[in-house]
Amino acid sequence: MKTLFNLAFQQMAKNMPPRHNFVKIVLGSCGRLFRLMAVSAQASLLVLSLLFLSLFITPATPADAQGAVLTPKQVVEYALTLEKLEADFYRRAVVASQNGGLASAPQVAKNVIVSYGEDEAQHVVDLSAVLTALGGNPDGVTIPANPNYSAILGRDPFANPADFLLAGQFVEDVGVAAYKGQVQNLLAAGEAGKTVLAGALEIHTVEARHAAGIRYLRQTLLNVDVRPWIRMPQEVLYNENRDGFPVIPFSSEAFDGFATSDEVLALLSPILNP
Repeated sequence: MKTLFNLAFQQMAKNMPPRHNFVKIVLGSCGRLFRLMAVSAQASLLVLSLLFLSLFITPATPADAQGAVLTPKQVVEYALTLEKLEADFYRRAVVASQNGGLASAPQVAKNVIVSYGEDEAQHVVDLSAVLTALGGNPDGVTIPANPNYSAILGRDPFANPADFLLAGQFVEDVGVAAYKGQVQNLLAAGEAGKTVLAGALEIHTVEARHAAGIRYLRQTLLNVDVRPWIRMPQEVLYNENRDGFPVIPFSSEAFDGFATSDEVLALLSPILNP
């Protein structure tokens, strides 16, 4: 049986020369969001830069670029599902680092597990507040009591540090690509989408740093031939230059890719449906 990591790797191998794309997710026009937006002047500038950059890219309709067209509220629900899953993944890793298969992990890795887990838990809190402000029900967004994380590698990812970091790279890469895959949906939604996008951009940056951090640990602790930065197009989980999507005229490794909600949910289905 193919593991999720193998499926993701095969998708990377199919990717053509890189490209670019933008960001991701959510947050409503509630008081909390205004606070986030006030804090994120830099994020707003980056959004403007991305919008400016998009003028030089072949336009794509939301349906073309994102698969299913989600409303801002649906994007928040989608993001909250992913964040609950990530938070649960690190919560289990913390337990395993205390008295399980990850107990032998170097302290720096244990520190990362705790720190990343706190980040993901905070994302759940903030996205839940945003969803409430948009009229949604955060408690209605659920994940299984026991997600099947063994589907990622075909074995328990919490049994040893090497497998945990490999599975962690999959989890973080999916998160990065997923957030970015919702940019055009949010832009197409007008002002409501833009306010959500501003907050989502803050989360997307953190997810990308997590992905780089996991790669760094695999390189330094396990001597794996992987770098925190992208060296080859094949190291990007998804890029825009793939069948069925507009070709983006980029030709270097300086640009990451997106994944549609359909692609992400297909990858995560074995985990979410144990």
